[in-house]
Amino acid sequence: MDVIILIAVIVLFVFLFKRTFSSFVYAVAVTDIFFRIVTYLKIRLTSGSLYAFLDRYIPSNIPAVIEKYTNDEFSIVLIWGYVILMIVFEFYAIRIFMKKR
Repeated sequence: MDVIILIAVIVLFVFLFKRTFSSFVYAVAVTDIFFRIVTYLKIRLTSGSLYAFLDRYIPSNIPAVIEKYTNDEFSIVLIWGYVILMIVFEFYAIRIFMKKR
């Protein structure tokens, strides 16, 4: 279920806005940040049935989904791909801040 939610969010974001590599990078970063915010709120603020629902259907982050559904070697390759995407995202974010300066 985690993979379906993850893929649906990224594909929806990319196809609704732009079909470029930068939009894919932004979609992955925004999705991961969203998952991390929901996980933080889940741990700090919820209890009972809401916690169980969030824990079951919302993954904690993208690397957790990768490790859950892949084996060791493929997981390492995908995690490094994720790290490279996050580096590219940082590059895009810094470039935007420098351009506005």
